[in-house]
Amino acid sequence: MKDIRIISGKQILPGFDATAALLGYKNTNISQSKLRPLFQELSPALQMRIRAKAALLITNSSVHPLCKNSASPVFLYAMLTIGEGASRLIKKYTAEQDMLKATIADAMADSCLFAFEQQLLPTIRQICLEEGYGIESRLEIPKDLPMEIQPEIFRSLDAGRTLGLSITSGSILNPAKSMSLIFRLTNDLSAAHMEHDCSTCTSKNCPLRKDRDLLLQVKWRPDVSCDFETTEILCSPSSNLLEILQNNHIFPPAYCGGQGTCGKCSIRILEGNLPITEGDRRIFSERELESGMRLSCLAAIENPLSILLEDHSESDFKVLGNSTEEPLCFEVSHTYSKEDYGIAVDIGTTTLAFSLLSLHTGICVDTLTMVNSQRSFGADVISRIQASNNGKKDLLQTSIQADIQKGISMLSQRNLIESDRLRHVAIAANTVMLHLLMGYSCKGFSYYPFCAQTLDLEEFTWEEIFKTAQGLSFFPKVTLLPSISPFVGADITAGLYACHVLSESDPVLFLDLGTNGEMALQKNQKLFVTSTAAGPAFEGGNIKWGMGSIPGAISNVEIKNGRPFVQTIGDKQPAGLCGTGVIETTAELLRVGILDESGKLDDSCFHEGYPLAQTKDSVWIRFMQQDIREIQMAKAAIRAGMETLLIRADTSYDEIGKVYLAGGFGYYLNIEKAAAIGLLPEELLCKTVSAGNTSLKGSLLYLAEQKKGELTQIQHSATEIPLAKDDQFMDLYLKYMTF
Repeated sequence: MKDIRIISGKQILPGFDATAALLGYKNTNISQSKLRPLFQELSPALQMRIRAKAALLITNSSVHPLCKNSASPVFLYAMLTIGEGASRLIKKYTAEQDMLKATIADAMADSCLFAFEQQLLPTIRQICLEEGYGIESRLEIPKDLPMEIQPEIFRSLDAGRTLGLSITSGSILNPAKSMSLIFRLTNDLSAAHMEHDCSTCTSKNCPLRKDRDLLLQVKWRPDVSCDFETTEILCSPSSNLLEILQNNHIFPPAYCGGQGTCGKCSIRILEGNLPITEGDRRIFSERELESGMRLSCLAAIENPLSILLEDHSESDFKVLGNSTEEPLCFEVSHTYSKEDYGIAVDIGTTTLAFSLLSLHTGICVDTLTMVNSQRSFGADVISRIQASNNGKKDLLQTSIQADIQKGISMLSQRNLIESDRLRHVAIAANTVMLHLLMGYSCKGFSYYPFCAQTLDLEEFTWEEIFKTAQGLSFFPKVTLLPSISPFVGADITAGLYACHVLSESDPVLFLDLGTNGEMALQKNQKLFVTSTAAGPAFEGGNIKWGMGSIPGAISNVEIKNGRPFVQTIGDKQPAGLCGTGVIETTAELLRVGILDESGKLDDSCFHEGYPLAQTKDSVWIRFMQQDIREIQMAKAAIRAGMETLLIRADTSYDEIGKVYLAGGFGYYLNIEKAAAIGLLPEELLCKTVSAGNTSLKGSLLYLAEQKKGELTQIQHSATEIPLAKDDQFMDLYLKYMTF
């Protein structure tokens, strides 16, 4: 009996770069930006049809007379297939005369076959070592061997029985997405020549051809407090620049998820050349293009390149304070020594916040904020879910874990905390962020009915989550606070806990206005919760000159006598607009009549935008017509979600006793101007209080009290109101699109 080994593929995913190259989009340009949405649309249908399987056999084959310089050779035969399902999908699109989808699906299926090959190679190497062989060379059909050898491989592997394949009289395998591999073996165990060698290949026009590695030099600052440093990276020709940076743990913002629309992942060419794409022309002026500005998400490297990443770190975010100058202080329910500390962590989609708590006194000693590097994979949870499900789960996990370790280390060092005195870390975040931190699958967030791998409070040792300390010498206990539902997360649980919402006698409305607008209504000690995708506009995302809340961001705007007067964070030279600046600009333009109720700018600034201030380089920061559309969609989603929640709970504005406005955006928001654009109802302004970062406060409170029962009570008291299929929500959304 032949020793044929059967191996099944695991999590075979189509590759975007390989698909684009196979379709002829070797130079990343507008064609790829149009391709990506279709690629993402077709991926789930293709993935569910992939049935990857391979058969392997080491044999003293009769093939050796066809090989040069072979004396009694030993070969390894391999035959791979991804099954008939992919071919059926391609035929389906062809029958529907949707040739574009058929062509893209065909290329995606080929990329899956190549991905399976790469997955299989380490196994082939291990099998050869176990049998006492190295791999002398890889033989190609038809370069090294004629097509006529394929039937022998088919018969040797009994591929009809083992793989369910058939073969034509012309030596073609069926289903079409199948292939043969042949390796000549040697007694030299150190030999491992398994990969296809493009340098010896005669197929000069192969779209996947890789002749050499290119040197990419990246000049960047990991933190604004650091000097610029240069990182050198070897990469393959036609590689996407943004993905190269991400794979090497450099995370420029990409709020649009690499679609080429937000303009945030910009780089400047120092040496070398990148073609100007249509997306570049849409984002940059001619002057900026001439200076070397490009979008990294639309750039493909074809030659050695040196680039500059300007200050994308945004690590000097404005730290959320309290309503008074007094530090937060909690009553500690456990006995700790005066040297013991805990750290609360709030993982937001845009920023991370860390607070250091004395577990002995209950005093919050210090707070630090920094950017969430995952913004390089998109601004909101939906884009992060898509990135995770499209093969970037490990990168997303590595990114957030590195950020957390960095933040904890910085906070400990600047407060001179002995590493062995850090006892407990409590983390709150939305449910998706917690899944990305833990490396859990996000597939349950992609389709209705949505489900999470877990919503429970979880406790771990440091090593169980982070595996290695990355320079840290402390190993505290780590608690992940519980979530309420897939899209109402632990950040809301922590906020409700911090505000003691369940103890209020009158109905209370809790609003956390961020990239994902989450809200809760407490009535008669019952909670009604929901979430709505507001988008990143409130945090500077998808805004032409948008930026985080860092020094230089315009945060306050007033128009007097036809002239704008702006105030920036830290009173620095204007550099862009943060979320509050966006709201105030909109409100002021409405007030003076430059913006009408439909959301249209006056003709004088409709095309060029409204000029607010000049940067240090004398470039005008302009508020654009498209920026207003982003605000309209965001505020309509929030307002419609809020009113739908009240309707479902049979509650009116008059009954509401208090409104907690949570989150960084809400803390600095001018609520009168928010009401002026329709984000908040005027009836609730007198009842609204800015609660600050309640997710962080709730995590601090848990470190001090560790009352799991209260968190569980919040979970069990909550009823989720889904908005996705709510007709009333859609009617209200359309109503509040206008000002």
